[in-house]
Amino acid sequence: MLITFAPPILKLRTPKFDLTLLVRITQLALPVRSLFVGAVVLTIVQSTLTAVQPLLYRHTIDNFIMKADVPGITRWSAIILGLLLLQTALGFANSYMAEFIGQNVIFRLRDYVYKHLVSLRQSFYDKTAVGTAVTRTISDIETITELFSAGLITIAGDVFQILVILVCMLWMNWKMTLISLSVLPLLIWAANKFRKGVRDSFQEVRNEVARLNAFLQEHITGMQIVQLFNRQEAEAEKFKTINAKHRDANIRGIFYYAVFFPIVDLIVAATLGLIVWYGSAGLLQHTVQPGEITAFIMFINLFFRPVRAIADRFNNIQMGMIAADRIFKLIDDAGNIETGGDVEQAKLKGDIEFKNVWFAYEDENWVIRDLSFTLNAGKTLAIVGHTGSGKTTITSLLSRFYDNQKGDILIDALPVQKYSLKTLRSNIAVVLQDVFLFSGSIAENITLKNQTVDMDAMKEAARKIGAYDFIEKLPGGFDFNVMERGLSLSLGQRQLISFIRALVLNPAILVLDEASSSVDTETELMIQKALDVLLTDRTAIVIAHRLSTIRHADAIMVMDKGAVTEFGNHESLLAKNGQYAKLYHQQFESSTSPV
Repeated sequence: MLITFAPPILKLRTPKFDLTLLVRITQLALPVRSLFVGAVVLTIVQSTLTAVQPLLYRHTIDNFIMKADVPGITRWSAIILGLLLLQTALGFANSYMAEFIGQNVIFRLRDYVYKHLVSLRQSFYDKTAVGTAVTRTISDIETITELFSAGLITIAGDVFQILVILVCMLWMNWKMTLISLSVLPLLIWAANKFRKGVRDSFQEVRNEVARLNAFLQEHITGMQIVQLFNRQEAEAEKFKTINAKHRDANIRGIFYYAVFFPIVDLIVAATLGLIVWYGSAGLLQHTVQPGEITAFIMFINLFFRPVRAIADRFNNIQMGMIAADRIFKLIDDAGNIETGGDVEQAKLKGDIEFKNVWFAYEDENWVIRDLSFTLNAGKTLAIVGHTGSGKTTITSLLSRFYDNQKGDILIDALPVQKYSLKTLRSNIAVVLQDVFLFSGSIAENITLKNQTVDMDAMKEAARKIGAYDFIEKLPGGFDFNVMERGLSLSLGQRQLISFIRALVLNPAILVLDEASSSVDTETELMIQKALDVLLTDRTAIVIAHRLSTIRHADAIMVMDKGAVTEFGNHESLLAKNGQYAKLYHQQFESSTSPV
């Protein structure tokens, strides 16, 4: 059962304590609400048993111990022991249920957040550090567990216990109760200072945790560059600075604990002193019984124990609230969610048309400027140009990783926004220069665990690419583990795997983005040999720096600063003796120059 989140009116706006936010958090437990109610009831029963214990001790002392009634002492001792055992059993059940609820909540929430992350636009990831997204999905959600297991449920029992204790104390001796509570204003003042300090410090702690995660993720991924340029010490100093800020933020939180708990201990000692002073005078005047003094001493300890616990558990609530604030802000940001159209179509023909398309990643810093071209189904268009001319952006717009601000992009005469994302992307296969492979087998990286992909079709695609033999020679063949990011394979082998992955999809449109620029000559020849088969009856967009690989394309589009400067086939562009001819001759002369 997938968790249903609260409507937009429950969105959090500030990191401060917000009752609306707290209501939204408790709604996360709706799928296990029966357990939640049961845990609260168990907590209240357990708290009640704890609160009435001093009354039992008072009754035993005044009515049996003071009168040396051994049978009565034995009987009531057995009753007290039985209640203590019952209280222990209830404590176990309550603790288990609270943790069970917390784990179920974070399971559903984490599952929801991940599904939300995979539905976000690419622009979100352009602006958000990977470590930040990881922190939201792992650390922040884990913090919410404590809010349920050691926060809301337990605090309900603690508050109820305090109320029962106060009623019992007032019923037993209202004067001694008022004397005991005379220090309460000091306690309230200290608790308020503690609350504000902990709230601010732990907001800072969570921010520093996100910075630590982002730094580690980035530098572990790029460790080769760090080592290659001997930046170990410099980067270690940067990490030391971030780590120190995290330490200092935690120390500031610890400071409030270090001050608050001794103050509570001092208040408890002062209260016990007042009780002993008043109770001793009453004992001498025979207005107070020994059992009554004992019961009040126990009441005071039982009263301040949950007070201390509430202050500590308030920390769990504050951390949970801060974490929930960040998580809800992430999942409430509907503007970053990818949206598709309603047109569902199993197979597209593959006609592509760009009509006066303008696009900018930010503001009006145009990367694509008034771009127009037509590519008929089954034809191949090669795009060339200097780095930053907008070549890769065209393919990203076609797959709707980004949406253009002006103009229209049509596939089969229908705007790409009309197609569902599933239809659009299942008909477009992209082979990138920077190949990403997940940890797992070669087969899993080709099929991406799509159960509809036939194993024989996958092997046949490998044969067409010319990669079947090298895969079969690996330990386990198609079950060979490529490790994280495919590090157990060479760069050329990873490129071939991605090529098979695209071919298995059997797309209507194939995009090759610098697909052969990172492979050796032998591997490039394997890919070139397979292209004649791969591009048959399939629309293709080929982006390449090696102009020798695109000379047979049906059309070649030369781009500069987001605009088309030349358009034609290889021979016609050479005849123009323009930018394409200049680039081609530079590469030809470079490749034939003696070493």
